[in-house]
Amino acid sequence: MYVKDSIFVSVLPAAGVCIKSFKTNSNEKFFINVCQTDEIPAPEDITEEELAEILQSEAPSSFRIPMSISDPRTTKDKSNNSVDVCDIAINPKFFVKVQKSFLFKDFFMALIAEALNDKYNVQLKIEKSIILQNRKFIGALVQHRVRNNDVKTVISSYKQPTEADKMKLKELGQTSAEFVSGGKKIPLIQEVEASEVDILKQKTENFKENSSKIKQDISLAGTTEPEFKLRAKLCENKVEELLAEFYLPKCISSHEITLDVGEDRILLESMRHGYMFDKFVNYSLNQERTRAIFDKTNKMLQVRIPTYPVQ
Repeated sequence: MYVKDSIFVSVLPAAGVCIKSFKTNSNEKFFINVCQTDEIPAPEDITEEELAEILQSEAPSSFRIPMSISDPRTTKDKSNNSVDVCDIAINPKFFVKVQKSFLFKDFFMALIAEALNDKYNVQLKIEKSIILQNRKFIGALVQHRVRNNDVKTVISSYKQPTEADKMKLKELGQTSAEFVSGGKKIPLIQEVEASEVDILKQKTENFKENSSKIKQDISLAGTTEPEFKLRAKLCENKVEELLAEFYLPKCISSHEITLDVGEDRILLESMRHGYMFDKFVNYSLNQERTRAIFDKTNKMLQVRIPTYPVQ
């Protein structure tokens, strides 16, 4: 759904994924709806190896990601609590690449953190962020206004434009414009800032030296279910808590493990080591009171998940 004139396109992006993060200063939840629209051009199509080389270079900000960021707003989470949320719209082709590549996902998350900090003074614990598995967005998605001249600037920067890109440039002509979202002027291109460069470089050092190992890890990700025990704690013949134990012999730290507890779903991942546990249960789970401890000696992750009483 969009309205178009010679200056901008007003578009309502399609749903993508919802990311739950936490503010560093208050530990409050902050949600990011990553949505997608063809009206925002994709960045130049590069490989993981090329991105790693760019991040190791003297000009890591030379690879730019077109995106639109809405103003943060308040909505309700599933527990009817007030939470902050913003929408970030990107091109569907780049959305797919972020979904498939760990390196591009880390790169994109770093850009999100930097952009929200710069524009709205929102600092997030990106290392604690998780992609929700059971919902694509929270609240209602908002419209974005894509200014034509910024689209033209992005496509003009392509080293090898396609025929479709050339036709788009011809259509845009010499229109002068800018990118606007939520009534506030913002740049279409988000660049890596100096504060993020060192982090990104560190993440890619091993990538260049061990690219074959990383590709093997990626191909194995999500293919091995860890050994586990799942028990129910009863009180007056009613289940009041689920007790889960996962044996993760390859993991050396809790930072290598992602745990997401949904309303009736338990999802555990260790993408680095290829572990994946994804189960639905016949109970209403209390995510807010879930507790997990990883024993580095025994390589055991213990999870306690209270349940809501059956209505």
